[in-house]
Amino acid sequence: MSQTRRPAGIVLVLLADWLGSLAAAEPGPCAGSERTVAMATKALDRGDSAKAGPLLEGLATSHADCAGVIIGLARLRAAKGDPAEAERLFDRAVALAPDDAVVHAHAAEFWLTRGRPARADHLAALALSLNPDCAEALVVQGRILSQRGPPDAAREALEKAVRLQPESAEAHYQLGAWLYRRLLHAEAAEHFEKAAALRPSDARALGHLALSVERLGEAERADVAYRDALKVNDGAFRDPFLDYYYGRFLLKQGRLEESSRHLDRAVSLHPDERSVYYERAKLKLELQEYEAARQDAERARGLRDPGGTVIDLQVYYLLATVYARLGDNDQARKYAELSRTTPIPDQAADRPR
Repeated sequence: MSQTRRPAGIVLVLLADWLGSLAAAEPGPCAGSERTVAMATKALDRGDSAKAGPLLEGLATSHADCAGVIIGLARLRAAKGDPAEAERLFDRAVALAPDDAVVHAHAAEFWLTRGRPARADHLAALALSLNPDCAEALVVQGRILSQRGPPDAAREALEKAVRLQPESAEAHYQLGAWLYRRLLHAEAAEHFEKAAALRPSDARALGHLALSVERLGEAERADVAYRDALKVNDGAFRDPFLDYYYGRFLLKQGRLEESSRHLDRAVSLHPDERSVYYERAKLKLELQEYEAARQDAERARGLRDPGGTVIDLQVYYLLATVYARLGDNDQARKYAELSRTTPIPDQAADRPR
């Protein structure tokens, strides 16, 4: 009896194998796009939208249901300043690939940059539940934990991302930022340097490499890094406060004319920031332009600085000095008394913005 059934069983097995191989042979929604998507992804990681754009746009119609193409287009739209279309495309990519950790991680990064940490945290957690070794998701998780979590947990997530993906410029940059905020400038400099080597167009990494080595007393190395950062500060990874940082550095170096150019630009870029007026007032004081120093110092006094980059005590001390140089003794005494009696608040270290 078993002999009469065996041929039928063999036929069923062969039929199942044949159907399975047919299904496997059917092209998926991303078939033929893999190489182009990989090239576009590398370009996006480098901030090169000009190269990524034509690669992805060419696939937008032919591979309209490929999550890899859609996530690339979403990142491209975000980089080009079209958040509404980017949001639509990120949502579509997640719907197309609900089990793809990297897709969720890129969506999480988008929402974090849009000021939606709760949504970013949810998507990053989903990504890590799908793949605990997703470096892109670990970077997002590390950034979120840096803002509102146990400090050691943030460092662990970022260090793991660097171990898993040592060629990730963003992982090195974010780990460097965490170390910098903890005043670990030598370690931070190593990671900023690696980020800049991997992504030479990253003005943030170069600028904060300069800040780190400046704090280590390496003025010449800092100057080179600042100048390198300025050369690429019109790209995807620009540092909006680079002129302020470099102008402040030049003032410390006594290069007043150069400092003036950068601090004037910093004021024009950030007219509501206390720190830029405070630094330019110090410059004007050095130049013996006392009325201009007074105007900038008073402007600094009238602006809030929740981050604690320049505290009230510093502004009062500067105003006392400026009014003394102007010969206004009453105002000088007033601010001298304020600088003597104003408490020093708890304040955060200067940080990558």
